[in-house]
Amino acid sequence: MIKNEKQYKITKKKLQEICELNMRMHDQGKQISIKDRLILASSLHMQEEMEKEITAYEELINSSPLLEERNIEDLPNLLIEYKIHSGLTQKEFSKKIGMKEQQLQRYEAENFKSISFKNLLKILHAIGLKITVRGDIQQHPGALTQ
Repeated sequence: MIKNEKQYKITKKKLQEICELNMRMHDQGKQISIKDRLILASSLHMQEEMEKEITAYEELINSSPLLEERNIEDLPNLLIEYKIHSGLTQKEFSKKIGMKEQQLQRYEAENFKSISFKNLLKILHAIGLKITVRGDIQQHPGALTQ
């Protein structure tokens, strides 16, 4: 996932380089070795993945303000999507949530895996993101035995 404008620009540049490489390899036609065919297949896959990430980032920038409902496991991406969609830089976002920019960078780099529940709630409250927890005890009968 592209997390900021800098990564977006780097990805666009790398995509251009990969596209040029793919075109050069493709132009070789039947003269391409098996090794180069494998490299081309891998490179084409990378190109496709980068195009998807760029499209997703651009859609976030231009989308409606409503972020879709999803599982709790997607919360790190949701926080990053909020920042991107709101047009805030990392510095502006860290100021809004009352956190040092370097700490936010560390959290984003690791997809918020080490964030404390206290800091997570602080971020959620600062940006006005509401979390709803739903469950069905009947689906997990052994989970709450006495």
